[in-house]
Amino acid sequence: MFLADKYSSLLPFHHHHSKPSRRQQQKGEAHRFGTALAARLRGLLPLPASPLAALVRVADLLALTLAEAGPALACSGEGAAVAAHLDAGVALLDACNAIAARLDGLRRRRLLASLALHLLLSSTSPSGRTRARAALADRDPPAPPPLPWLPFEQPRGQLTAAARVLAAVDAVSSLAAAAAATVLAGGPATFPWVSGSGGDLPWAEPFNALSGQLAALGAGEVRAVDEAVRRLASALDSGTDNEGAVRAAAQEVGRRTEELAPRLDRLSDAVGGVFRAALGLRNAELGCLMVGPAGKPV
Repeated sequence: MFLADKYSSLLPFHHHHSKPSRRQQQKGEAHRFGTALAARLRGLLPLPASPLAALVRVADLLALTLAEAGPALACSGEGAAVAAHLDAGVALLDACNAIAARLDGLRRRRLLASLALHLLLSSTSPSGRTRARAALADRDPPAPPPLPWLPFEQPRGQLTAAARVLAAVDAVSSLAAAAAATVLAGGPATFPWVSGSGGDLPWAEPFNALSGQLAALGAGEVRAVDEAVRRLASALDSGTDNEGAVRAAAQEVGRRTEELAPRLDRLSDAVGGVFRAALGLRNAELGCLMVGPAGKPV
């Protein structure tokens, strides 16, 4: 017993390590969150040639960022910062709903273009052309409202663990909203830019690189379909003596709409994922407000 007591400090199983404080644990979790985000941002580049595919990538990134933000907050006890972020969560949910509605509108327009092709190709009579032209005209409803903009406020000063996580959430949310406005509506949009590097915001540099590339995108596939439909409508309006132009324009509309369909479906799924993740983060934030700094209910 005496020897065991005397040499206990040399025995590995008697080593005692001080447990990290809750504050240290939260800082470590926030650092891991930021480092993982930086790696994912770098992994998104180079962007695909399709603007819609690029937007899907950004939406998937946002959904994953939101999903991991809740555990990273880890009920930090920073109730004021978490409570102040609740309104931003509501704005993000509203933006998801607006983007989903815009996608529904694009789907409707694609279906009307497909209907016009069916009417045109199934009948060579003047009535078939008339009905096809009417279907194309129905594609042009009143202009929808602009998609919401989610402003990003550059964080200042020394950031707490919770502030680092929430800054990342807001930055990626703003980036996704700006990309959606550009790709789905043709812009213009204000893309966020993050000042800062090092320990607080290790993801700033790859974030800015991605933001710059997304800002250069346009409404590629959406605009291409609209232009093809305009050419078909113009060919139909020119009369029956221009069959070659009608046939060529119809083939282009068919090709463009066929390319568009799966990309819209994939983007719709991605937006749904963002909505669910945003709800999950909101629930986590509300849960944090009901837990005190020591992890006990308040």
